[in-house]
Amino acid sequence: MAETVIKHDGRDYTEDQLFYLINEIKDYQIVHGSLIKGIQFETESSVPSRPVGASILPTPFPRSSFEEACELQQAFNELYMRASSDPDWLYSILEPLMGHDDLFAALWETYIKVRGAGVAQNAVCAIFRSDYMLHKMSNDEEVSLKQVEMNTFSCAGACHADRIAAMQHHLARVKAPEAITKLGRSKNTQSIVNLLKTAHETYKTNATSDIPKCVLITVQPFNFNIADERPIEHGLWDAGVPCYRCEWQNIRDRTILTEDRTLLFRPPIGIVELEVSVVYHRAGYEIEEYDDQGREARLRLEMSRAIKCPDILTHLTGFKSVQQALIQEGAVERFLPPDEAAKVRKTFMPMQILDTQAAGLEARKTALDPERAVNYILKPNLEGGGHNVYRSDIAEFLKLRPQEEWHKYVLMRLIEPPPSTGTIVMPEALYHGAVVSELGILGTCLWQRRSGAGGELEIKHNEVVGWTFKTKPAGVDEMSVVKGYGVFDCPLLVD
Repeated sequence: MAETVIKHDGRDYTEDQLFYLINEIKDYQIVHGSLIKGIQFETESSVPSRPVGASILPTPFPRSSFEEACELQQAFNELYMRASSDPDWLYSILEPLMGHDDLFAALWETYIKVRGAGVAQNAVCAIFRSDYMLHKMSNDEEVSLKQVEMNTFSCAGACHADRIAAMQHHLARVKAPEAITKLGRSKNTQSIVNLLKTAHETYKTNATSDIPKCVLITVQPFNFNIADERPIEHGLWDAGVPCYRCEWQNIRDRTILTEDRTLLFRPPIGIVELEVSVVYHRAGYEIEEYDDQGREARLRLEMSRAIKCPDILTHLTGFKSVQQALIQEGAVERFLPPDEAAKVRKTFMPMQILDTQAAGLEARKTALDPERAVNYILKPNLEGGGHNVYRSDIAEFLKLRPQEEWHKYVLMRLIEPPPSTGTIVMPEALYHGAVVSELGILGTCLWQRRSGAGGELEIKHNEVVGWTFKTKPAGVDEMSVVKGYGVFDCPLLVD
């Protein structure tokens, strides 16, 4: 009899059975496009790709924590809709970054120009993702759900998550049909398509021209993660909504802003000029994109009557400085009723921006002491993985940078996940052992800001749509899957 190498959810798996599952996974990912594009090796007629890192077996996650995260998302959606609609509060939080953070300066300068010209579109839509990990400081404490961060711009992973969840449901039919009820279901892709279609129809309701309308997706060039973007584009076409991609550096040449602030787009193929109803951003979150041409492109988009997904103010709420500000007394309560604010607050970990206020100076002392810093992570105001600094490396990192730049960083207490075991396929190898998982809950939103009403708004759409679930070996700090730090997974919900 073959020797058991892994026990999972009450079942024994032999080495032969694991490799059978791996082959099933490889084929499923190829057939369903769960891939990363090999852009460095593209030829005129073909391009290689590889399967995205995936779990072989779903990783256990408490059902109660999963349901808690889902139940919180509408409150988080509303919190960030309202925070983004209060520019005075937002500027009071982010103003210290002026002169120290080039990305904030570029975005805020653009917003000021738009405000000076008069905002042409008060409707805003957004896709939010609140990321969580389980936290347990000692054996005496219960496991709690803690927020890692709130993503408000170019939230990635939604389409990958759908395919991995579907793959795990397929594998369960093969190996353990009774386990299907323990697996999470996700509808991210269709829900994002539905949001963008709703925004498109909202724009058309108030349009005065008979020019054909389209959704425009801004994208980065040489994009290896097209399998997480194209399904949304294709889904919009299938739903009867024309949708086109435009690389960030081509926005200025392919768009025109008319006198009445209508945004027109010239597709690469075809002679019909289209009116842009919605701008959906999957680019524009890195400072390198904001040279003179990039700033002009973002300004043109923001000046237009097109509905932005999201606009600049909502983009700014994703800065870690805003996350840190919201943990302060009275901040969440400014935007949410007391009962919802209390539930949201339970997920917060201690954070402090490295400014020159008393709390910031104390945080600097902690960051510069390698022994004290072992329980902390240093986060910049950047999107995407790979930018964080951990534990005893924080002191050396800060010493190499001028102190006036330290305002750009937030010191956060590390979340300490309880031990868990998983089996995953990293890009280069099979891994079985201690793992850490991160649950992301996605929400879609559409709201109308009331012009001149001091931050008031009317919420048109606020929905919890699905989730992402990522797992990494316990010794790996970062979590970005497409950058090779972990894998997409599916939660095995346990009571």
